[in-house]
Amino acid sequence: MFLADLVIVFAVAATVVFAFGQLRLPSVVGLLVAGVLVGPYGLSLVSDLHVVEVLAEIGVVVLLFTVGLEFSLSRLLVMLPTMARVGLPQIVVTTAVVAAATWWYLGTLPQAIFAGMLVAMSSTAIVLKLLADRGETATPHGRIAVAVLLLQDLVVVAAMLAVPLLATAAGVHPPEAAARTPGLFADPIASVAAGLATVAAVLAVGRLLVPRILHEVVRLRNRELFLMTIVLACLGTAAITAQVGLSLALGAFLAGLVLSESEYGHQAFTEVLPFRDTLASLFFVSVGMLLDVRFLAEHAGLVAVTVLAIVLGKTAMTAFPAIVAGYPPRTSLLAGAALAQVGEFSFVLGSRGAEVGLLSRDDYQTFLAAAVLTMAVTPLVSAGLPGWLDRLSQTRFCGRWLADRGPQERPPHLSDHVIIAGFGLNGRNLATALAEFGVPHVVLELNPETVRRERAHGLDIHFGDCTRAAVLEHAGIARARAFVLAISDAASTRRSVRIARELSADVRIIVRTEYVLEVEELRHLGANEVIPAEFETALALFDRVLAIYDVPESTIDDLADRMRLENYGFLRAGISRKRPLS
Repeated sequence: MFLADLVIVFAVAATVVFAFGQLRLPSVVGLLVAGVLVGPYGLSLVSDLHVVEVLAEIGVVVLLFTVGLEFSLSRLLVMLPTMARVGLPQIVVTTAVVAAATWWYLGTLPQAIFAGMLVAMSSTAIVLKLLADRGETATPHGRIAVAVLLLQDLVVVAAMLAVPLLATAAGVHPPEAAARTPGLFADPIASVAAGLATVAAVLAVGRLLVPRILHEVVRLRNRELFLMTIVLACLGTAAITAQVGLSLALGAFLAGLVLSESEYGHQAFTEVLPFRDTLASLFFVSVGMLLDVRFLAEHAGLVAVTVLAIVLGKTAMTAFPAIVAGYPPRTSLLAGAALAQVGEFSFVLGSRGAEVGLLSRDDYQTFLAAAVLTMAVTPLVSAGLPGWLDRLSQTRFCGRWLADRGPQERPPHLSDHVIIAGFGLNGRNLATALAEFGVPHVVLELNPETVRRERAHGLDIHFGDCTRAAVLEHAGIARARAFVLAISDAASTRRSVRIARELSADVRIIVRTEYVLEVEELRHLGANEVIPAEFETALALFDRVLAIYDVPESTIDDLADRMRLENYGFLRAGISRKRPLS
């Protein structure tokens, strides 16, 4: 019974994801494990697998639709340098290395290239969740990871177009089940040409018609009609691409891409989000159903070697181009470790490859098992790597390599100056203010593009990691009056405060942090002043709200001063007593 099967799937998935949440493991892994439990190779709790697979396919369609909605040309332009210098080499080198390593095993070069494409993709869902949970999205390694993930999501589209060509070149034939739904064109080259023409037509027509149609719909102020129109655009475009032999998911991505450039993209994303989270969960469960536990047990050695090779290889093949691009080894390795797993879109690509015969059943099972395990291992590797790198940096052999490079040129022997770590919005504004009043200052930044650009404009900015003692000494920490930390990485902030205080007992350390709860620890490590962003936001809010009620400005200033003097205790504990506005 359909409803009973669906209840079982969601009940098991909710239980497993809850247990994984308690263990601080990604929910995606929990969904995969839930699929193993309810599937035919586990407890066989679901009788009608086809219904779950249909819903899962719709989930993939909605997932790629939202990916298209989140993508925009402006975002691409900002990340383009990192995508070109790190992301593209990562994809090309990973694909080439895996192809060379598996050619002898898979039998043909096209099949080996397809295997390389599967491994080259990383999990957007897992990586973004890990970065967000640890507050590392805006860190240097977080920015590298996000840029590479975005490029990979775009490459998936091209990879799907390449699948029929690879199958033809390999001389493989799809199983009978896969041959039931051919596209309009039997010849792969004609199919790809038709696919490219369809993609171009969808983008062109969609940009002209969809915004106009949505404008007329929005004028009626009917939320249900707006949602139905969005669903029609998504599923309609998916159906068109499927008719020419492309995937439903590709059409959904194109529909999202068209909407992302319109003024209705944000609202469309908000409306579709609940459907995405629910139906995409079924996709991961359906992938777990395909995993044969007995195969995993019988081929444990092969799967273990595959997992180890993927994790180590992808870490290295992301870190190496990042180092070549000018990023420090530590930052590059952290970015590589974050991208060391196989991605969720690889499952979409892998199922398509299995349908056309590029992967045999055993090879597909090996890929599924390895992919699931890399997803489970990545959070553990990412969590333990910073401490492991710290210990390695203390050794004689790795110390010089992991001690991130300091400035190419020694800054002048300044004294009584300010050292600014980080050249984001806060660091940039501070440097502008100091320059206005003639205060000497030195900026440390880990983005090589920013350093190169700002040095060309005459700014005294240097490439260096503020968590390294040698870099701080180079910047004159012993002679500086103040050291200002304006970076977004909480772990690096704590490490830098501790090291700076060890190097100089007199320098005044001022730290910008995100949360009030971090104030006490940073003061304990040696910071003189800690400015939490959420506190300053709260000050601005109650300043404006109280002003509406004609509370005197002096009274508001007194309250703000009292909150600062009490180490933001009011904000943490709440103000228990009430005062009349008069």
